[in-house]
Amino acid sequence: MASRLLITHLSHDLAAKKSFVSYVWSDDPGKRLGLEVPFGTALTDVEAAAATALEALSAELRAATLGLP
Repeated sequence: MASRLLITHLSHDLAAKKSFVSYVWSDDPGKRLGLEVPFGTALTDVEAAAATALEALSAELRAATLGLP
């Protein structure tokens, strides 16, 4: 069964002009993730912004290589 990510927080850092969305796994609340979204993202737009941020992270992870220092 695929995991479901729940959006739990949308926060704005006014000084740094950055916004962040927080997720928690529905089947494992101990697993959390926070990603940057466009500054000033509104609550009405948070789901789309969160999905875009997840897609960007997924693409970055697919392209990454794993190695030791």
